[in-house]
Order: sequence, then C-alpha cells, then structure tokens
Amino acid sequence: MSTRRWTLGMAVVLAAGAPIVLDAGTAQAATPTCNTSVSYTTVHGFGTTIPAAGRNVSCLLARGNSGSAVKALQVSLNECYGESLARDGIFGTGTQAALRRAQSRVGQTADGVYGPRTRDALHWRVAGFACDRVNGPG
Repeated sequence: MSTRRWTLGMAVVLAAGAPIVLDAGTAQAATPTCNTSVSYTTVHGFGTTIPAAGRNVSCLLARGNSGSAVKALQVSLNECYGESLARDGIFGTGTQAALRRAQSRVGQTADGVYGPRTRDALHWRVAGFACDRVNGPG
C-alpha cells in the first residue's frame, strides 16, 4: 500500500475531473469524519496505522464516533501515552479525556477532537512497541 504525507492548510477536491483548491477555512469545514484506518509511514520510516476517511488521513474524530479509526487512536494513546483504554473502537468519554491529556502533552489545544494537527503532533505505535510521529521532527 502506498503512503502519503499530507500538507495542512490546503486541500484539493476533484470535482468533474478538475482540481479545486480550497483555502484553509473551507478545507477545515470540509474535513471528513475518519471511518477507517490505513497503514502509514512515520518520519523515521516505520509503519504504523492511523485513522483515515477512505485513503484521506486528514480527517476528524470526536466523541460519538466508532470503528477502526477510533481503535487505531486508542492503540496509540495506550502504547505511547500510558493510557489504559479499552480497544473497543468507541470514542466515548474515556477516549476523549485520554486524547485531551495527550494533546496537552504535545502542545496542542486540548479539545478532545482528533484532526490533522493532532495527527501530526501525536506519537503513533510502531513495530517493537516504539512510538514515532507521522510528520515533523520526531
């Protein structure tokens, strides 16, 4: 499976075969809900699994969401941030609180909502129970 790195601030949407570039505000409003998880390569070349919407890794998760995207987040919150969440794929109050704690630790706004900025700031579980970032300095 191919891997991609995403740039924040702009999104490209294909409509009728022609690309349309959206500004950052519009792109954020159009950010889809994560509904699956995909293999991704970290900054140091390790493979990990992160939330996605189809193959789009610029997606959102919040309380009330469920599925493999939430489970991927729960795994990394447990392995990289010492949480003890059930890996049940349900984004409830426990997952929200754990995400807020992790966001605080990495200098993000602790709003309990997973999005592209949180994705890039968090460490993700990689082979050998190590943790690494998907973008930026490790």
